[in-house]
Amino acid sequence: MRGVDRKASRSRSTAVAAGLLALGMLTGCSGEAPEPLTTPPYTVDSIRLGLVSPGDLGDGATEIKDNGHSSHVVYTPPNSIPTCPYSQRSENIEVEVQPAIEPVGGNPTGRSIVAPQLVGPSSLPVVTQGAVVFQSASLADDTMNTVVAESAKCPATFSVLGGPPSVLGDYQVGSRSIEIGGWKGFAQHLVHTSPPDVNPDTYDDLVTVVVHKANAVLYVGYAQIKTVGQRADSDEKVKTLLKTTLARLG
Repeated sequence: MRGVDRKASRSRSTAVAAGLLALGMLTGCSGEAPEPLTTPPYTVDSIRLGLVSPGDLGDGATEIKDNGHSSHVVYTPPNSIPTCPYSQRSENIEVEVQPAIEPVGGNPTGRSIVAPQLVGPSSLPVVTQGAVVFQSASLADDTMNTVVAESAKCPATFSVLGGPPSVLGDYQVGSRSIEIGGWKGFAQHLVHTSPPDVNPDTYDDLVTVVVHKANAVLYVGYAQIKTVGQRADSDEKVKTLLKTTLARLG
């Protein structure tokens, strides 16, 4: 049985790196915010200047481009904005909710991942990120309103009863408003625990932040695998990370 447990653990580690593409946050960030590299109105290229880089996470981090392949464990289109991650896998959600919104009329930056080479309880986080840039602030406002409305439908708890071992189990979801450097939106905290016979030793601690400013909507998913008994702290760490990265966007 321990061989089965180790196989399930490796599967879950892979899924956190690949499955979190569906959306689908850092230690040691401190000090004064850097000078802005750009200002609104934003372009696809200028937004990319503010996205999380391997250097923001530290030694051992690397960047991976999402190729948009629909075989991900938990898939959403790479040009979409997350609203209720993992909900498409659940069989017991009573209210229809979309896991992501595909905006109309925007230019996506594409989705990228910054992650360690090997994902596990003691590793760096997995950061999944992207943005959509619009021709006007009003179009971005309308899109953000749609995303917020859809995310509000995400239930406080749901379960995934079938599928790969990495996604089986119970999910608890909480959301709060957030504002960083003039970027306003919400932070959605998701904690996933596996069935005891699949993986009793760890849990997934994921925070998805979606924020809006001027003509852009930006999202960052920050995921850690935590040992049972450790405190969930992704919400604190992603806020620290975003204070640095969003400052680059002015």
